[in-house]
Amino acid sequence: MDLQLLDAIWQYFIEHFGVIMSAITFAVVIGFVVQPLFSPRAERGENAAAVQSALALRKQSLLEQIKELELEYEMGTVSPGDFQRNRNELKREGSTIMDQLESLGGKPAGTSAFD
Repeated sequence: MDLQLLDAIWQYFIEHFGVIMSAITFAVVIGFVVQPLFSPRAERGENAAAVQSALALRKQSLLEQIKELELEYEMGTVSPGDFQRNRNELKREGSTIMDQLESLGGKPAGTSAFD
């Protein structure tokens, strides 16, 4: 009797394999989609910290680019028009990054560099 029951279960599983696998796949996908809604705020804070860190690195890079541009201008390798245009573009991007850092709650150091 047990052998017949196992055979019936196996036959049912084989006949409905596609439906069973579809249901399992659907459940896994829904789990991944819904999971961020239930994640603790600490994890979101870590993500914000990563964004803030990336913005701080970009800010530092922009400051170095401005210094390099000023050095090239002093050496005479950059024309006054190019210097002004590039400097203004770098300062504008730096100001945007400073605003983003402030909106994330970070207290950005060296704000006067992009004024």
